[in-house]
Amino acid sequence: MKYSQLFTPGKIGNLTIKNRIVMCALAMGISDDRQCIGDDFLAYLMERAKGGVGMIVLENTRVDDEHGVAAPWQASVARDEQIAPLAKAVEALHKEDVKVMVQLHHPGRETFSNLNSNEPVWSSSSRACGVCQQETHEMTTEEVETVIDKFIAGAVRAKQAGVDGAELHGAHGYLISQFLSPYTNQRTDRFGGSFEKRLQFVKEIIEGIRRECGSEFTLGIRLTVDELLAANGVSEYLTLEDGVKICQELERMGLDFINVSNGIYESFNSLSEPTTYPQGCRSERIRAVKDAVKIPIIAVNMVKEPWFAEKMLEDGLVDFVGLGRAVVADPDWALKAAEGREDEINRCISCTFCFETLVSDAIAGKGPVKCAVNPRAGRECKYPEYRKDGDGRTVVVIGAGVAGLEAARVLGERGYHVVVLEKEGTTGGQIHIADCPPHKEKMDWIVDYELTQLKKLDVTIQVNVEADKALIESYHPYAIILATGGVPIKPASIPGADLENAVTFKDVLCEDKVLEGAKVTVIGSGATGLETAEFLCAHGNDVTVVEMLDSIGQGVYVQHYLDAMDKLSKYQVTYKPKTKLLEIKKGCAVLENLEQNSREEYPADYVVLAMGVRSVNPLEEISREICDKVCVIGDAKQVGRIEGAVRSGFEAAYTL
Repeated sequence: MKYSQLFTPGKIGNLTIKNRIVMCALAMGISDDRQCIGDDFLAYLMERAKGGVGMIVLENTRVDDEHGVAAPWQASVARDEQIAPLAKAVEALHKEDVKVMVQLHHPGRETFSNLNSNEPVWSSSSRACGVCQQETHEMTTEEVETVIDKFIAGAVRAKQAGVDGAELHGAHGYLISQFLSPYTNQRTDRFGGSFEKRLQFVKEIIEGIRRECGSEFTLGIRLTVDELLAANGVSEYLTLEDGVKICQELERMGLDFINVSNGIYESFNSLSEPTTYPQGCRSERIRAVKDAVKIPIIAVNMVKEPWFAEKMLEDGLVDFVGLGRAVVADPDWALKAAEGREDEINRCISCTFCFETLVSDAIAGKGPVKCAVNPRAGRECKYPEYRKDGDGRTVVVIGAGVAGLEAARVLGERGYHVVVLEKEGTTGGQIHIADCPPHKEKMDWIVDYELTQLKKLDVTIQVNVEADKALIESYHPYAIILATGGVPIKPASIPGADLENAVTFKDVLCEDKVLEGAKVTVIGSGATGLETAEFLCAHGNDVTVVEMLDSIGQGVYVQHYLDAMDKLSKYQVTYKPKTKLLEIKKGCAVLENLEQNSREEYPADYVVLAMGVRSVNPLEEISREICDKVCVIGDAKQVGRIEGAVRSGFEAAYTL
């Protein structure tokens, strides 16, 4: 497909950008100890620059080291010592014909006290963030003025480093957004109250940057135009109508572009959409802004594929397409689209693991963000280009789930002769369970990518093959990689688990057992249990979810939990926490209420066991008799999620 719109140059302010692809800011947690762009961060940026994007907006870059810290290894322009490393990075990126913006950021209340001098977090008002739940300090007028000066000083340092412009972070509930919203701004000084006064904070930042950096310095904003808080029961918040009016005012203030976004932490799934959301889910809000202003519009819109990016431009929805997670997953996204190699793009599956590890790893100071489908993201220095030292030696990979496929791909890139043996009739393993719940089709993309790459590398996969010692020995392998996966747990200790009405989530989701119009009890409320419940509801079943723990979905990542519970809210699901399955009988499940210490025979046509997965690894002993290089990966080693399977396959093959 030709992308005449996507690869046409465009203008923002005084900048001419070689195409319409903007790599938007996404925190990765890979700055150095001085919050500078060091070797790791620069390597990450350079791969995306060489991959063909037209402009890069650097990650949310702090302007305040004392009260504006979002993460330990967050980039910063709060100190003069950060100018030279930034200048070095900008010079390198410019050599790839890429424009560079710095995103000036202050988290306000959406951060943690331990990162900010162990003091209450600063905000426009004292209302605490419902997610971060930190004691919150309403800034004095003098403190507000000080932070304005820090935004301006940050822009000046960025200009001194040679960046092409700055983007103010006025989205996602961070400090600028907090001042703009009636939900978080109840001030009585000149920075709060009326619509006009709520604009005063950003207005003074813009005026100061223009005064110090000049009108030629490109300046824009990433802006939440709708906080989407109605579902939270909030009556007064920043609505789309407000957002459009703000955009019009910002245009009058002389901004060069608006990067349209939506949501705050308390409506998090709207700003970091999980896999069930479709491409284009923000289009209505983007259109409202585009129709109201004349300056260029950038927007991310769950774009994963080039055809959809082209359509956004053809439809006049945006002037530039913003990509975030898409270029984390595949730094060559733009290059592959330009060369007509769309089928080779490693498409982001929107699993939100990057955001999960932003919280668990990057903000906690434990390491960079992780991408589920690209283990090298943020670790380009740790994993430089593949060594081509396979020399045609044979490696047998047993199992064609994502762990085995990723191992085979990397081995193929390194020049090994790879043989993949799969006992089932299809490839993909557990993915073909994960993609069954409603709106989970994107899960197939990682398998599509791996198979495309293996075909390109001439790696043959043999399906319907049961590996045994004789077969493995016949290949005279240099190494053996065991990716034999796992199977659903069906405890023999539960009386009745062998009855016909006792089935596993795999039986149901793969429709080995078709359930329609039945009364079904699902045992387990982890992510799999909740998704299985939704699948059953969509097929017209009466569903009850039973969980031993104190609450439903305990331990499920919050985005997945909120997404699942939102979808289940459309059905009449019965939830039974603090309840244990004792026995399965024909027509009922025997349950114990752990709180009341009571038992009941709960009517159920079927009992679906969603109690997890156990590893299957029957070939390790015989493999070690064949050769001394044996590696167990994926669920066969440790049951986990897609990211763990892909990463273990990658690392085993990379280090062989």
